Amino acid sequence: MSLALPLQRRDLDWQSIWNRTIVFLFITTYFFDGISRYKHMISAAIYITGLVYIIQQRKKIFSILKNNLFLSLAIFTVAMIYAITISVEPSLSLKRASNSIFEKLFLVSIMIAMVLHREDNKKIAHMLVLALATTLVILTGTELHQYIEEYKVGIIPFTSFEHRRISDTLIFIFPAILTLWTIPGAKYKTIFFVLAAIFAILMLGTLQRGTWLSLLVPALIWAIAKREWKLPLLAALVIGVGLFTVHQKDPQQVKTLFHKLQQTDSSGRYENGTQGAALDLILENPIKGYGFGNDLYHHVYNKRSPSYPDWRFKESIGPHNLTLSIWFAGGVIGVAALYYLLASALVSSIKGYRENNGPAQDAFLILTLILIGDFIVRGAFETVRIENIAVIIGILLALHAKKYYVEN
Repeated sequence: MSLALPLQRRDLDWQSIWNRTIVFLFITTYFFDGISRYKHMISAAIYITGLVYIIQQRKKIFSILKNNLFLSLAIFTVAMIYAITISVEPSLSLKRASNSIFEKLFLVSIMIAMVLHREDNKKIAHMLVLALATTLVILTGTELHQYIEEYKVGIIPFTSFEHRRISDTLIFIFPAILTLWTIPGAKYKTIFFVLAAIFAILMLGTLQRGTWLSLLVPALIWAIAKREWKLPLLAALVIGVGLFTVHQKDPQQVKTLFHKLQQTDSSGRYENGTQGAALDLILENPIKGYGFGNDLYHHVYNKRSPSYPDWRFKESIGPHNLTLSIWFAGGVIGVAALYYLLASALVSSIKGYRENNGPAQDAFLILTLILIGDFIVRGAFETVRIENIAVIIGILLALHAKKYYVEN
C-alpha cells in the first residue's frame, strides 16, 4: 500500500502534465497558419482526452456544465443552427458552421473544460500566462521573417497593412504581458520589459487604430483593477519621449499621425461603407436574417450591390462589425444569442475575479480583458471570428469547475 500511493501520485502528476500540455500547445498554435497537420493532432489529443474523462466520470463530470455560461453557449449554437435552416444558400452556411461553430466553438469549449476540470486553478493560470507569452515569442519570429522578406522587395517596415492580421493574437497576448509586471522579482521585470518592447513594435506594425484602441481600453481597465499607476506613467513617458523625438526629426509625420487618430471614417466603415452597406442589407430582412457565413455574406452583398450605386465598395469586404455579422446571419435571434453569450462570459470572468485571489484571480482578469478588447471593442470595428471565444469559455468553465461540483 505504501508503495502504491507514490506511484498513484506520480501517475496523477503525469496526467496533470499531459492535460495542461495539450491545452498549452493548442493555445500557442491557435493563431498560426501553415501548421494545420500539427493543429489537427493537438485538437485530436484534446478531444480523445476529454472523451476519456467523460466516459470515466460520466455521473458527475457534466455538473460543470450546469451553469449560465454553458447555457448561453448552447443557445448561441442553436441560433446558428437556425441561421443554417433559413439560409438563402444552406450549403454555404452549413460548410462554414460545421467548422467554425460546431467544432471550433462548441466542441473545443467543452473539451478544454473537460480536460482541465480537475486541474488546480493556480496551475491553469500559470499555463495560460506561459502559453500566451510563448505565443508572443513565436509571433515575433514569424513577423520578423515577414518583415525581412518584404524589405527584400522594397517594402519598408511600418508601411504595409499586411501585418494587421495579427491583431487578434496581440489582443489575446496583451493581458498576459501585463500580468508579468505584477510578479515580484527582478527576473520577471526584465522579462516584462523585453516582451513589452517586442509587443510595442508588433503593435505599431499593424497600422490599425482599432487594434490600438482594443489594447488601450483593457490596459486602462487593468490599471484600475490593479490600482497600478507606475506602469501607465512609465508608458506615457516613453510614448511622450518617442513622439518628441520623431517630431524633432519629422514634424509632418507626427501631424499625420494625430490627423489619422482623429478621423472617424477613414476606412469607409459607416455611411455607405462596410458597416453602412451591411446595415442596408440587414434592414431589408431584419427579423429573419440571411444565413450564416462570410461566404454567404459576400454572395448576398455582391448580388445586391448593383441596387445600391452609392455603396463605396462594389464587391464585399465584409461587414467589419461583429454584431452586424451575426445580425445578418441569424436576424434578431442571432443578435440576442450573441449578446447573451458575451454577457454570460463577461459575468463569469468578473465573478471569478472577485471570488479568487493570487494566480487564479489573474487568470480571470486576463480572460476578462481579452473578452472586452477583442469581442467588444475590436468587434465594433472588425468582423471578429466568434470561434476565438472558445478558449476563453473552456478555461472559464475549468476555473469554475470546483465550485460547480459543490453546487451540483
